[in-house]
Amino acid sequence: QLLSEFKLLTEAEQTQLLVEWNGVEAEYPRDKCIHHLFEMQVEKNPDAIAVVFEEKQLTYRELNGKANGLAHYLRAQGIGPDVLVGICVERSLEMIIGILGILKAGGAYLPIDPSYPKERIIFMIENTRPAVILVHEPTHDVVPGCLRIIDLSAECCNFEQVNGENPAYVIHAQNLAYVIYTSGSTGKPKGSGLAHQGIVNR
Repeated sequence: QLLSEFKLLTEAEQTQLLVEWNGVEAEYPRDKCIHHLFEMQVEKNPDAIAVVFEEKQLTYRELNGKANGLAHYLRAQGIGPDVLVGICVERSLEMIIGILGILKAGGAYLPIDPSYPKERIIFMIENTRPAVILVHEPTHDVVPGCLRIIDLSAECCNFEQVNGENPAYVIHAQNLAYVIYTSGSTGKPKGSGLAHQGIVNR
């Protein structure tokens, strides 16, 4: 008997494996953005720990306040729907504040790994032309100096003084959430944009 014709499963087992166990469709909030869901958690659990990094931690309320301040600051810099903001920050609380702040401002974030070769970083920046790039003290010299840069290590503590309230919504679930680049193993890396709805679905 040919291997391609050999049946490992009965019809019932095959139906169970391919159909019944793959019934993963579920309802989800199609009209919400990532930061909307986060704000719902802030309302439910304001004093719960939201993020921990090494010896530092932030509650949902604290993280939300810092991200809101950054969001208002970014909006004042012209960041809005589908505007790309680079974030070249090592793993830290500031990275989470930065990503959330960009989303709350209505922008989309472009993650730039500071360990990337300089040529790749320059290519990504030239290819996407982000309106501004967020950095943290250790990554300040990684990005070209001619760009608009916001140093979170210098300014993050002051953002809450700008405005700690949730910004008014300016985007919808179909707006861009972030752009991520491929490895570039088959040539030049390419950016792929993902909308909020796709992430919320996951």
